[in-house]
Amino acid sequence: MIKQFLLICCSALLICLQGFSQTQPIKGHIVSAVDKQPIPGVTVAIKGANIRVLSNSDGNFSINAPAGKSTLVISYVGFLTKEVAVTSGQSNVQIQLAYDVQELNDIVVVGYSSKKQSELTSAVTVVSSAKLKDVTANNISTMLQGKVAGLQVVNSSGAPGSIAEIRLRGVSSVNASQSPLFVVDGIIGGNYDPNDVESITVLKDAGATALYGSQANAGVIIVTTKSAKQGETKFEIKIANGFRTADFGKMKLMNSNELYDYQKEFYRDYIVGATDNTYKIDLVKFYAERPLTLRDQDYDWSKESFKTAPMTNVYLSASGRTDKNDYYVGASYYKEKGTFLKTNYERVNLRANSTYHFTKKLDVTNNINLSASQGNSYDYMDMYYSFLNLPWDNPYDANGAPIYVDGNSTFKWWSRDKINPIHTIENSDHTYKGFDVNYDLGLNYRINDWLTFASTNRAAAAFNKGVNYVSPVAAGTFHGSGQLDELNTFNYGVTSNQLLKFNFQLGDHSLSGLAGVAFEGGQTEYSGASGKGLPEGLKVLNVVSNNQLVNGYTNKGYLQSFISQVNYNFKSKYFLSGSYRLDASSAFPESNRSAGFPSVSAAWSASNEDFLKESDIVDNLKFRLSYGVTGTQDIGASRYLGLYSLTTQYNGQVGAVPYQLESPNLTWESKYQLNAGVDIGLFKRVNLTVDVYRNDTKDLLLQVSQPLSIGFETKWENAGNVINKGIEVGINSTQIKTRNFEWNTDFTINFNSNKLYGLPAAVVKTGSSSISQIYRNGGNLYEFYMPTWLGVDAQTGAPLWEKLIYNEAGEAVASEKTADYAQATTQEVGSALPKFQGGFNNSFRYKNFGLRVSTYFNYGNKVFSNNLRYMMNDGHEPYYNQIRLPDGSKIWSGPGDTLATEPSPQNSANSTETSSRYLKNGSYFAIRNISLSYGLPQSWANKISMDGITVGLTADNVATFTNFLGQDPQTTITPGSFIMPGVSDFKYPNNRQYLLTLNFNF
Repeated sequence: MIKQFLLICCSALLICLQGFSQTQPIKGHIVSAVDKQPIPGVTVAIKGANIRVLSNSDGNFSINAPAGKSTLVISYVGFLTKEVAVTSGQSNVQIQLAYDVQELNDIVVVGYSSKKQSELTSAVTVVSSAKLKDVTANNISTMLQGKVAGLQVVNSSGAPGSIAEIRLRGVSSVNASQSPLFVVDGIIGGNYDPNDVESITVLKDAGATALYGSQANAGVIIVTTKSAKQGETKFEIKIANGFRTADFGKMKLMNSNELYDYQKEFYRDYIVGATDNTYKIDLVKFYAERPLTLRDQDYDWSKESFKTAPMTNVYLSASGRTDKNDYYVGASYYKEKGTFLKTNYERVNLRANSTYHFTKKLDVTNNINLSASQGNSYDYMDMYYSFLNLPWDNPYDANGAPIYVDGNSTFKWWSRDKINPIHTIENSDHTYKGFDVNYDLGLNYRINDWLTFASTNRAAAAFNKGVNYVSPVAAGTFHGSGQLDELNTFNYGVTSNQLLKFNFQLGDHSLSGLAGVAFEGGQTEYSGASGKGLPEGLKVLNVVSNNQLVNGYTNKGYLQSFISQVNYNFKSKYFLSGSYRLDASSAFPESNRSAGFPSVSAAWSASNEDFLKESDIVDNLKFRLSYGVTGTQDIGASRYLGLYSLTTQYNGQVGAVPYQLESPNLTWESKYQLNAGVDIGLFKRVNLTVDVYRNDTKDLLLQVSQPLSIGFETKWENAGNVINKGIEVGINSTQIKTRNFEWNTDFTINFNSNKLYGLPAAVVKTGSSSISQIYRNGGNLYEFYMPTWLGVDAQTGAPLWEKLIYNEAGEAVASEKTADYAQATTQEVGSALPKFQGGFNNSFRYKNFGLRVSTYFNYGNKVFSNNLRYMMNDGHEPYYNQIRLPDGSKIWSGPGDTLATEPSPQNSANSTETSSRYLKNGSYFAIRNISLSYGLPQSWANKISMDGITVGLTADNVATFTNFLGQDPQTTITPGSFIMPGVSDFKYPNNRQYLLTLNFNF
């Protein structure tokens, strides 16, 4: 028995010893193959076994491996996965990881952190610099047109330095700004040059935007600027030169002969009510009042006022990396001369980014952006006269100098207003200049393997000065006195974010997130003065002698926030993300100062499931769902206060007059957003993204009408809702990809409907002019409200409008035609918001040649062409030039003229009053850009010590296909004091642009 017991004990001991010897530690060190810096958080696993560890902050690791030979699998985001053969017991395994360029391109900046595209749970679109560079412009907005589903981009002005208007997923507020929030390098706000942009990320739903809380009501656009990509210093120089021409669209004005023949219609023998009308043109009377010599006087005012204009853009940069420092420096100079006389814009920009690695744990980033600009704008009335003055008037004297014209001029001046705009432009200035400084300081400290402290801070300051000067020698209001008006704006502020970021990897589970605080504060100071009575040639305020006026005020505000987010990932199949932001704003009373903005989003990556993992058809299939709340406080800093104006006097003392009613219950306008999406990848060639959304904006910040007994017309209150519902589709595909030829396509489209509910009144009219829009429950934003035009009475030539017949219940039950404008029924006739819009872009590559064609389309919106009431005025104003009538148009010529589309000049009472006659379909399809490039062979470039040389030709605003009668149908969608969304006036025309570009890399 004892012998057997000893044998059992020995066997057990041997088994234990054998088991102990089966695993032995393997130790090693992991660094980047580029800069040899340690990489913390790398996953090290034993191939074929469920054993894994993470490298520590110094890049070291230790893992227990089975006895004998094994294979280590080393993986980390942004690097190529590597397999290394090892033997148990090795203690100094040196591993270098190479960057995965494709993986780096898949990293997306969202919120206050970054994620792989495969981990996204929300609606996010990334546009790389490669897809932006086809359009040479001074703003990113123009470059984004047609490239992001759901992003409406409108170039409503071609003035030098103008910036396109952007709306994301419709308009969701009445008074708050609807421009998306711009975030530059992780910090809200900031300045940059388009040449410095590495990529643009557009955050669309609350799952992505709620981290920005009350500032993300209109979406978020994140700008990531360039940084070093390689070790040695690399240089880039880009030069673009070309010219611009004004695009007048279909607003073709009559020349001298056309206008002469057109005005014969004013002399038709027709007196309304008379029985002896012949309806013939009285040529004797016409020639007496319009001498034939007018046919020989033909001056094209558009050609005199709009000229071909040069444009230049020069950019150079240097970037590189050392063991301790990553750096980028970029400088640019942009200059464009306006196509309209005496308008121009120029800008210089300097940007420097530097990240210094003090230790393996501590990085400090310094970014600075300096920019300065100046230019000359224009006066609206000069544009107005340049379109309406008659071709029978010569703007120049015998010496070629612009002539002075007024009502006392002895020579014949045919145009209605005795103004020569070319003379006025020569004797006036509308200058502006300014500078902008942004300094960012960032600190990133890796506390341990899973916890990091990140601090990002920005100080910003900007100064702008605008001057409007009219010489005493100019005709018009200020003739003899002159006028000078100056406005100075100085704003400054700070933004600070202090965050703790964590990242756990526990087997198949991944948990990451952040928590911290943010602060924004700033102040804007305005000061200005104006006056008249200037001596000729002097443009300084201390010489104005009368009507002197000074003004100035200060506006300041702050926003304090708590920020938090948690992201969960299981086996790269199931993703869950939640965030919460608490904002406190000085724009609301203390009782409503704070508001919370939560969000939750989830995704299922079905393509990572076993049943699809090996599919040859589907390479990506992900379903996404998100819900969250954002808000706005962007209506001004003191709308809740009862305010008094101190601009009057009483008994020689300062007098206070009530200016604004108190609104003690004013609170946040909030948008509740629901989004469902699917991402599909097929055959490794086609990627499809579809998103369906519903955004409910509640507690609109409105100026609500008050009873007359109150003494104020309006008061700021929370009332009404706006609901936007829509669907977005984005497709990018590679049709052909061979060694020498490649063809890629991008297509985006967005359908959006907009409805109003919960308004305090049945109908709320807007608009300060004769053109009006209404808000009503169940209606649309920016809905035009005017009589409906029904054409011309075939028997009398009178204009006709629609008159609705109502029953006792107030319901419209029938309609009839009326020639009495006062009886015409004012009704809804269409919204300025489009039903859908998008882009279709194709790029081709053949060997070293590249071609990209970008297009944009917009459908279903209405545009009121206000200039047509002057340029199709039926003889109401015979001394304005007229537009060439479109094909098929005909002026009424006598009873029974059923083909007439334009009323008789003799019977056209009220024909130019506001009606749907001038409300046009704003739909269009535009070839936005054509870009052709050629990369010189590498051997040629190397001969002059270059890494690459590219030559390019680009054309912008190539062609616009539309039925819109007037200028470019791209019309402002921003409400203002003197502008209304969807109303086209005598705007600064958009421009066609042709450029030659040279790009050098070395």
